[in-house]
Amino acid sequence: MSPSTLTRDDPRYPAGLLQLEQPPRTLWCDGDVTLLGRPGVAIIGTRKPTPYGVRAAHGAAKGLAEAGLVIVSGLAQGLDARAHEGALDAGGGTIAVLGGGTDVVYPLGNRDLFEAVRERGLLVSEYPPGTDPRGYHFPARNRIIAGLARALVVVEGGFKSGTANTTEWMLRLSRPVLAVPGRIEDRQAQGPNLLIHEGAGMYLAPHDVLAALAAADQPASHRAWAAGVLEALERARREALTGSLRDARAAGEMARVALTGAEATLFDLMGPEPVPVDQLVVRSRLEPGLLLAALSSLEIQGLVTQWPGKRFALAS
Repeated sequence: MSPSTLTRDDPRYPAGLLQLEQPPRTLWCDGDVTLLGRPGVAIIGTRKPTPYGVRAAHGAAKGLAEAGLVIVSGLAQGLDARAHEGALDAGGGTIAVLGGGTDVVYPLGNRDLFEAVRERGLLVSEYPPGTDPRGYHFPARNRIIAGLARALVVVEGGFKSGTANTTEWMLRLSRPVLAVPGRIEDRQAQGPNLLIHEGAGMYLAPHDVLAALAAADQPASHRAWAAGVLEALERARREALTGSLRDARAAGEMARVALTGAEATLFDLMGPEPVPVDQLVVRSRLEPGLLLAALSSLEIQGLVTQWPGKRFALAS
């Protein structure tokens, strides 16, 4: 199928997107555009899932696709990718909403999945071909995921994640939100467990989504509930931010005490924002070989994270 371009006056333009405060002016599509006219369910979650989350996302997508629903997600690493795979494994439809052009593979590790969705599902973006993904594209991408979905299943994710951002868009649209329960001590279960605590539907099987869709004709009560959950999410986000900053500061101080030499120098130079390795060479005045060895040691200790483009930051 050849790529398509849909504007708001195109009869194929999804009606659900018109309910957004700022609907995309144009949709660039590559794949089966007819999927936009079928009922969709979004399945989303963290980029760093637990094995339980992987099984839950894949199983939910497979079961819902077998029931005839189109699975919508963001093709990100982790649970988004598992959701797309579950739909494809069921022989069902899936829509990947991208943060760059439909001809730009991102992340590179999902290249095979990207091509599989193009061939058997649909790639969608509000950005023209050739556009590289940018960080600020993804919150905007999340509103499209919500606009294309009649319901949302949250598998794993924290209070401050893109998962929470997509959830907020669904709540603003007064559409059903379900969450997969997790163990209370698991950090990745904090978001879903909070949603359930505040009244979201509990996802245990595909039937739960079908029941939520059948009951979604109560907009007034749902809007009231959604407003309450939005408030709870914001409150939890503030509390989590305060706690995480305090915990990170204490952990950082403890880790710093044990470091010496080049490792200590680099640790002191880095923060939460990724820094290119060439800048670290200049700032640290370390010999490149010694610097790279120290960075590798810090990575192994879990103190530093490497980002694309040879950039490094303190692990969060």
